Amino acid sequence: MGASTPRHHSSSWRQKLPRLTKKILTLSLYALVPLAVLHYLLSPPPIAVPSSTSTSPPHGGNKQQGAAGAASRKQGSTAPAPRCDYSEGRWVRDAAGPRYNGTSCGATIKDGQNCMAHGRPDTGYLKWRWQPRGCALPPFAPAEFLEQVRGRHVAFVGDSLARNQCESLVCLLGSEFPAELVLDGGEERKFRRWAFRSHNATVSVFWSPFLVNGTEKSSAPGGPDHNKLYLDQPDERWAAELPGIDVVVLSIGHWFMHPAMYYERGAVIGCHHCPEPNRTDTGFFGVFRLAVKNALREVIARASPSPGRAKLAVVATFSPAHFVGEWDSPDACARTEPYAPGEKEMLYMDREMWRTEAEEAATAAAEATVRGSAVTVEALEVTKLADMRADGHPGSYMYASPFAGAGGEKKRERVPNDCVHWCLPGPIDTWNEILLQMVKRWSDASSSSAR
Repeated sequence: MGASTPRHHSSSWRQKLPRLTKKILTLSLYALVPLAVLHYLLSPPPIAVPSSTSTSPPHGGNKQQGAAGAASRKQGSTAPAPRCDYSEGRWVRDAAGPRYNGTSCGATIKDGQNCMAHGRPDTGYLKWRWQPRGCALPPFAPAEFLEQVRGRHVAFVGDSLARNQCESLVCLLGSEFPAELVLDGGEERKFRRWAFRSHNATVSVFWSPFLVNGTEKSSAPGGPDHNKLYLDQPDERWAAELPGIDVVVLSIGHWFMHPAMYYERGAVIGCHHCPEPNRTDTGFFGVFRLAVKNALREVIARASPSPGRAKLAVVATFSPAHFVGEWDSPDACARTEPYAPGEKEMLYMDREMWRTEAEEAATAAAEATVRGSAVTVEALEVTKLADMRADGHPGSYMYASPFAGAGGEKKRERVPNDCVHWCLPGPIDTWNEILLQMVKRWSDASSSSAR
């Protein structure tokens, strides 16, 4: 399924090999894949030890670090940025607050996530930073990010959480450098693109809620009442753009919970909440895994064979929802502070989605290594830190002044809530702080390889 495997040997060379030798080489090649995966999963990453027990430095200090890092690269340093496990840690108070707000970046933020503009009365959710266990996570530095992706294209591919993270990144970058919207995806904002002329850099978002080809369910009259996924077919709306994309961030999950039929080679291979009679429900976990696996294979298969065209593929792991009780209750996600470590137990489904994506990223990374591909694959493991931030959703403030009755009428007691997406600014800005460190490490390693 998915992308075809590129040929490793020419046909003329195969003909010259004795049959036994050819079998041995083939078996040896495939044996390397599980060994590489095992090595990737078991090898402990090096830890960047913070210089003190205090929280991360203020924005100005990080700019100095970015300038120093750029200077060291110009002087020929070959040491890549350190690796850190950002998935474990705690949220700590931070008086600095966000780089942007609902006014300064209002044109970029989707209306439903602009909590400040919609009158959310509390602002405490803006005053927290993620503190990883055993290492430091610097605040986001727009100049440093854009320097790392100078002349490059960063693309977010997936569902509305991919768009949520993309708009966060554009707002963070736009806090220091002009962002020009060069492609407007219309009211739904499904396909948008920004240019940062200062660094000849591009940031895009591609709507693809399954990563593979699919037909989405619709609430419109006469529209389909369930999803249809074609697991052996790439979604060309984004896959066709891969040759020109340097950093691709894949982010999916919530659409897989809807009723769906699954197809491969034109035949039904399963369904979830089966909309057709006489079908056995197969659930969605296996299909979710196949979608991530096939998307990553597509990225690797379509990568340029030229070593000078390195690519970074990032899988942003599942971002949990936090509905409590009725979806239209004022308290559906009314929490105002993060959970402390150990205070909340993660749901089985959320943990399984996280595990699946982390495993498929590790497998794809090993496959890319075996193939000698110029693609680096990593997981942006945000599931646990997101699970602790039930306070960061729009909730009732997905709409402006949600509790005010029209024309002086009685205050409304039942209102719709968004306990899935994230306020902007808000916790999802942290996703991009981690992404910056991943991009920096990848860019440093790519520069070292080129030298």
